[in-house]
Amino acid sequence: MTITPETTPDAPPTPEQLLVDLGELHTRTCVSHLPKHPAAMGWQATAGSMAAGFARALYALNEVAPTKAAEIAEWFQGPFADGPDPEEHTDWLERHVARGPELLEQWVEDGRRMAQEALKNTQAWEEKNGNAPADEDRQDVHTYFSLSYANYLVLPRTLLQSMPDAWQARFVALVNELHDAFEHVKQAPTYQVTAGKTMQLDEMTESELSAAGIIVEGDGPDGPGPETRYHRGSDGAELTGQDYGFVPGKDPVPHYDRGRARVEPRLGGGV
Repeated sequence: MTITPETTPDAPPTPEQLLVDLGELHTRTCVSHLPKHPAAMGWQATAGSMAAGFARALYALNEVAPTKAAEIAEWFQGPFADGPDPEEHTDWLERHVARGPELLEQWVEDGRRMAQEALKNTQAWEEKNGNAPADEDRQDVHTYFSLSYANYLVLPRTLLQSMPDAWQARFVALVNELHDAFEHVKQAPTYQVTAGKTMQLDEMTESELSAAGIIVEGDGPDGPGPETRYHRGSDGAELTGQDYGFVPGKDPVPHYDRGRARVEPRLGGGV
C-alpha cells in the first residue's frame, strides 16, 4: 500500500489509494527488462492482468457505491496488512462463485495438474538454456569431501524424503544416472551404517572406550598417564591418546517410517 501523510501502515486504504497501488503494480509488470525465465514471465504477466482488471472493477464500483468500494479496499488489505485471508476467500468462493465444493475441488485438481505441467516445462527450459553454476562455483566430488578421509557419503533417508518434490526428482535422476554408469562394476551387496561420533582416545570415558573397541593398559587412577597404552581390539594395532576412535550412538534423525516421516527443511540457508 502507498503510505501518505494521512495514512498509517495499519489504516485500511481508501479505494483511491488502492487504485494507485494497482496502477503502479500493473505498470511495473510491463516495464522492461522482462524476465527471461518462462515461469517468472508467466506469473508477472498474470499479476499485471489481474491488477488491471481489479483496478477497472474497483473504479467502476467506487463511482456508484463508494461505501462498498471502501469495504473491498479494507478486505483487500487483509487482517495483517499482507493481503486477503486465503482461507476466508476460499470459503467465499465456494459459497458465492463455485456454489458448492464440487467445482472448487475441480479447480484444486486443475491447479495441481497445471503445477506439474509447469514444473516439467520449467525443467525442460532449464536443461535447454543451461542452469549450471558458474565456473567459480562448480565443485568436484573430491573437493566436496574436503580434508575428510571418508570413503562414503551417508545421507539420511528421512531428510531426503523431506525435501521438496522437485528437488527429490532431480536427486533420484542423478542417483539413477550414477547407478546406470557403474552397473558393470562389482560392489558389495550390503553396507552397515552406524550412527555415532569420533572422539580422541584420551578424552573418552571408560564406557566410550569399550564401545569404541579400544583396550586400555596402564591407565592411572586419575585417568590417562605417561604409561597408558591403547590398542584397537579388532586388529591389536597400537594407538596413542591423540588418535581417534568411533563411539556408536543413537541416530538423532528419526526413522523414515515407510516414507511418512518428515523433518521441516530450512531452505535458503536461513537461521
